[in-house]
Amino acid sequence: MAIAKAITYENLTEEQKRDPKVVPFPYKKPFLQEIEEYLKDKEDQTSRGIIGQLAKDTLEEERILMGGYLVGKGFSEKEILRMPFDVLKDLFNNVMGVQE
Repeated sequence: MAIAKAITYENLTEEQKRDPKVVPFPYKKPFLQEIEEYLKDKEDQTSRGIIGQLAKDTLEEERILMGGYLVGKGFSEKEILRMPFDVLKDLFNNVMGVQE
């Protein structure tokens, strides 16, 4: 596997440094804030999808989300609203084929 190396003015040969097309500039490490933003964006990308959404939601939001799927599978809204949350969650997992 190839190792990536930053190309900076400092690690050029003397001949390359004399080239008029080469502009010297100092290499600056990314700010801590930039690194944190990158990691946050990366984390947000991995939490997409139904499981990532469920992890972020409150119980009421989860009930609405799961109910939206179950209504399409033949369950009525009244049934869903009356179900205890544990029963609703088990039913949702069965319908979606999620193993816990």
